Parts: sequence; C-alpha cells; structure tokens
Amino acid sequence: MTEQPGADGRDLPPELVELIRTWFGPRADEVLETFRTAGVNPAALFEAAGLDQSGTGVAGVIGQLTSLLRSGSPDGAINWELAQDTARKASLTKGADPVVADSQATQVDEAFKVADLWLDQTTEFSAAPMPAKALSAADWIEATLPRWRQLTTPVANSLTKAMTWLMEQHAREHPGAAELTRDASRGVLPLIGSLFGLQLGLALGQLSREVFGYTDTGLPLVEPGATAMVPQAAAAFAADLQLPPAEVRIFLAARESAHARLFKRVPWLVDHLHGAVEAYASEITIDLNRLETMVAEIDLGDPDSLRQAISSGLLAPMLTERQRSSLRRLETALALVEGWVDVVVLEALRQNLPDLGSLREMARRRRAEGGPAEHMLATLVGLELRPRRARQASQLWQSVTDRAGPRERDAIWSHPDLLPSHEELDQPESFWDARAARLEADAAIDAEIAAFLDSPGPNDPPAA
Repeated sequence: MTEQPGADGRDLPPELVELIRTWFGPRADEVLETFRTAGVNPAALFEAAGLDQSGTGVAGVIGQLTSLLRSGSPDGAINWELAQDTARKASLTKGADPVVADSQATQVDEAFKVADLWLDQTTEFSAAPMPAKALSAADWIEATLPRWRQLTTPVANSLTKAMTWLMEQHAREHPGAAELTRDASRGVLPLIGSLFGLQLGLALGQLSREVFGYTDTGLPLVEPGATAMVPQAAAAFAADLQLPPAEVRIFLAARESAHARLFKRVPWLVDHLHGAVEAYASEITIDLNRLETMVAEIDLGDPDSLRQAISSGLLAPMLTERQRSSLRRLETALALVEGWVDVVVLEALRQNLPDLGSLREMARRRRAEGGPAEHMLATLVGLELRPRRARQASQLWQSVTDRAGPRERDAIWSHPDLLPSHEELDQPESFWDARAARLEADAAIDAEIAAFLDSPGPNDPPAA
C-alpha cells in the first residue's frame, strides 16, 4: 500500500501502522498523523511498561497483538491465553527448562520425607496426605496461573475503567472528535487486556525461575496442603551458597511443608488471606483527575518521561480507609505465617542441619527483598506481598514457644480473633505474658459473675 504524504507513519514501525489500519480502517490516516505529530514512540511505551523486547523487539510484540486484537475482547478483559503463552516463553529466556528427571523426583520425595519426620516433632499440625511434586518451571506456571488470575483481575478491571473514563472525557470535551474517540476505544480496550496479559506472563515467567515451590510468595497458590519443589531452582540455590544440595533440599522442603501444614490444618486461614487481598483489590480506584493531568504532561516519545510518570504513581490507587484496614490485616497475617514457619523450621532442623543459620538468613533476605519479577507482580496485583514484620513475628512465636510450648503456640491459630494484632507485633516479647494476664483477668471476672448468679437471693428458700 502506498502511504499518503503527511500520514505515512514516519518513525513508526510498519507493524504498528498495520495494526492501526486494522483498528481504524478509513480513519487510520488521521490517527497516524496524530501519532506522528505527537511524537508517539511505541518502543518507548513498551519499554516504560517494563515489557522485555529482547529476542522479538517491538515488531514481534506488535505482530502478536495484531492477531490477538482481531479476535480480542472489546471490554479490556485480560487475555489469559497470551499471559500463559508469554509466561512459558519468558521462562525459557532464562535457560533450558528440562522435564524433571526420575532421579530428581526421588531426591525431592526423600527430602520431604525427612523434613516431615522432623517437623512432626515441633508442631501440632500434621502433614497433609498428599505426595510432594517435583516441578519444572513450566509445571509451576500451569499450577499457579489460576490463582494469579483471581488476584490480578480486579486491578486490570480498574485500569480498563480508568482508560474508558479518559476517552469519554475526551469525547465530551471535543465533540467533533467523538466518533474518532469511540473508534479508538474499540482498539485501546483490547490492547489494555493484551498488554496486561503480556506483562503478567512476563512476570510469571521470570518468577517461575526464582521460586522453590508453591509457597514462596506467602500466599497459598494451589490447593491447601499441596507441596512441591522446583529441583532446578533448589540446585542453583545450593550452588550459589556453596552448600550440600541434599541439605538445601531438606531445608526448602521443611519450609514448604510447614506452610502447607498451616494452610491445610487452619481451615479459615486461606480465606482470611485471600479475603484480605480481594477486599483490597475490589476497591482499587485510580485518581482520574490526577491521571488526566499527568497524561497531558507526558512526552509519549520519551521513555524516561514515561518511566518517571509510572514510577511516581501514574496508576497508583487511592487508598480508602477500608483498604488500609485490609492492607494491615494482610501484612500482619503474612508476617505471622512467615514468622511461624521460621520458628517451626528452626526448631525442627537446628540439631540436624549444620548450615541452618546461613540458609535461614538467606531465606529471610529473599522474602524481605523480593526480586524483579515479584516487584512487577506487586504492580499487577496492586500491593506488595512482602512480610514486612516477619522478624517481629518470629520473635513473637519464639517467645510463645519458650514460655508455653508448641501446643499452646499452635492453638493460637484455632480462631482469627486469637491471632496477635498489628499493635501486638510492636512488642513481640511481651505478647504471651500480656495475653495470659488478660485471660487470667477475664477468668476472674467470669468466676465472680458465676458466683453472683449462684448465690441465693433474699426470697430464695434456705439450702437444705
């Protein structure tokens, strides 16, 4: 096709020109002219969004989106097929992902058997009767994607609503361009769903090469009680630390099994954690007035301008009081889970693994800092899934263990109302003594009430 002067898509990749012509038909020349005069640089848009272009470049990404948008969802729903396919491909960019060998599966099974034997002596929660799985990175993606879908959908929906509002606002302020705006929305909304799916896939693909099992994020991502290990990741971890692989596998198996026991034997905990995430995400709203102002000030051809806008909170949600409450509840629960696991694993392995101190500290550091993939997921989920107060929670659970023993410690999980509060984590060493004092005072009051109710009244007949 011969391009018309003034609307030839100069400085735009030919794949983007084709995509725009697919979207807008006879209005494509007008849109191309707008892009050209505005200096929009699609490569900058992808780069600022954190989308890895290595290996395919803008042409490959746009070409993939072109085929997807022709049959895409018009309402901006996440393209899960794209997310899954991208996750697999992104994982392979980190190196080969071979099928788990029988010998590796045997090593994983043995590590979990040893870890469970030792954990049985330090916690009241028994292991679930489910065999541990040895996973490849691709297996991990397949197993956890349904839960990521649940966690990220509210954020994508909020972004779609925000972009729809901006287009409607533009149509109201520019009546002459209303038809063009409507045409643009039919292309942009599927693009949002595809870009979100693409970015989620990239994050999961990278994360699949960093995780050791199902529970690294602190959230149960599969059926409660299920356990797994990624042997390739465990071997790389052992090599980095220069520690015996068998010892590292037992340590990782103990942490995974401790998480799984807690999630399986405390029936309300999974709903408590996911409920806090969903309560937070369901009220995600974007400051549309601020978004509109910031968009007007962005140089769409400058990656640094875009990155600065995004990092400064271009799409940052406005926190409501209910969201702050949900966030505190989630942060506290994640810290308590991580702290309990840390203490239980320490008690189980302290006499059995010579390098437990190094392994424990490295695990804490990984959980506290996270990696690039987890930071990307934090943006997609809408909040940081980091146990910020895990050390305080470990101190609290250790204090309870020392003062009252494992049975009383684990009994605290019997009801959510018994869990330490956000404020009680501020003084972890005194939690159990303060709790015991309150229980003693409550018991004394109950005894006084019972004695009063049982005492004879003035009109009661004397006791025989």
